[in-house]
Amino acid sequence: MKIAALLTCFNRKEKTILCLRSLFHILPTCNVYLVDDSSTDGTSEAVQESFPNVHIIKGTGNLFWSRGMYTAWKEAIKEKYDYYLWLNDDIELYPFFFQELIECQSLNDPNCIISGLVEDFDKNKILYGGSDSQKKLIQPNKQPQEIKFMNGNVVLVPKSVVDKIGIIDPVYHHDLGDVDYGLKAQENGIKVYTTRIPIASGYSNNFCRVRKGGVTLKERFKRLYSPLGSNPNINFYFRKKHFGTTKAIIFIIYIFVLNILPDKIVYFFWGDIYKDK
Repeated sequence: MKIAALLTCFNRKEKTILCLRSLFHILPTCNVYLVDDSSTDGTSEAVQESFPNVHIIKGTGNLFWSRGMYTAWKEAIKEKYDYYLWLNDDIELYPFFFQELIECQSLNDPNCIISGLVEDFDKNKILYGGSDSQKKLIQPNKQPQEIKFMNGNVVLVPKSVVDKIGIIDPVYHHDLGDVDYGLKAQENGIKVYTTRIPIASGYSNNFCRVRKGGVTLKERFKRLYSPLGSNPNINFYFRKKHFGTTKAIIFIIYIFVLNILPDKIVYFFWGDIYKDK
């Protein structure tokens, strides 16, 4: 079984090293493709020293997550792998993580995608994995559960899926690349499931992308169009692709109105929905 792990990182040297250490402890023969998006904290040097076999790909400094993962995957598919393993570099994998991914796949379809449930370090709360059609975060169960909207923190993608639908779409800059890939898979008859139990611990990155509060209108729109925001052009592409032109237009109008309205009105009507958590 040949496995390629795909990661992208930026200035999280300690977390990146811990993640890779947990990975190699469990899968010592795994081939890792790591995009370092111009880190300035010595990440590449530290990784090279600790794990000399890691394929380090230098980023431009403007790739962020989705385009970083695309860059890593584009390099990895030059070789023949049975599985591609997406990893966020800020997680620590549990010893049984890969066994659980493989078992969940075997319980369903060998051509399905499995997204691992990730919990916080106190093991009190599920942070990532995927959501159902109502956008409710899926919780652990005795069986794998179908995902509508996939998170890309720990994901196992078999070669057969790549052969059918390709790799992540480079249109996406930071977010939505994982959600898009999961939806594209489902639209092509490929199921996406969670693991039965959490397989890693991680950090919550739950901040609001669609609206930045407490700043000027100019600053708010600058953030909206930034990679860490919710770029309306990319959002329109995503929503038109999966939900149709009408819904895409309605959502973009909504985003603009939401960002034009002052904080007081937004917080009065929507409460803390559009505040960083």
